Amino acid sequence: MKSVAVILFYFVLVVFAAGVSSSSSRAADSSPLPEHHLRLYHMHTGEHIDIVYRRGDHYLAEAEAQLDYFLRDHRTGAVKHYDPHVFDILADLAATVGHPDAEIEIICGYRAPWSNEFLRARSAGVAQNSQHIQARAIDIRIPGVDTSKLYNAALAMARGGVGYYPRSAFVHVDTGRVRTWCYGCSSSHAGAQ
Repeated sequence: MKSVAVILFYFVLVVFAAGVSSSSSRAADSSPLPEHHLRLYHMHTGEHIDIVYRRGDHYLAEAEAQLDYFLRDHRTGAVKHYDPHVFDILADLAATVGHPDAEIEIICGYRAPWSNEFLRARSAGVAQNSQHIQARAIDIRIPGVDTSKLYNAALAMARGGVGYYPRSAFVHVDTGRVRTWCYGCSSSHAGAQ
């Protein structure tokens, strides 16, 4: 009877030691999730934002809400929830052109239907069913990066629509279907999406 108790004691001790060893190795192996960060400057509102919007594969709801407000329609004040994959495109594009910590200049974020029609009445470069209305598009510049280089880098990523507006010196990116256009280039590349 005493030998059974001793064997049981050693069995419990071994199981306990294995559990402690396993949990301590898990703690030692766990590293913090990578943070995905954006720095933006809105050309029309004069506002700046410097924010971590994703940790690992998890988008941060509070950061998304702040970005939604930051990217609001500057004409009407209307806010719409953004497709967070647009933020990934911005961060990856800045890194691709060698400026991962750049403050990206926002020319246009969300556009309410009224604002879209207002702009369409003044320019052929505004699409009737613009991705801006769906909060899936942003027009940008990165200081110190030629817009043609930015355009080509966005094209190479092939993650949605990419438009080039050389006269206004900005690039449009969106999470719609993969397509491209250049407004103000030769007629074979002209048009707005």
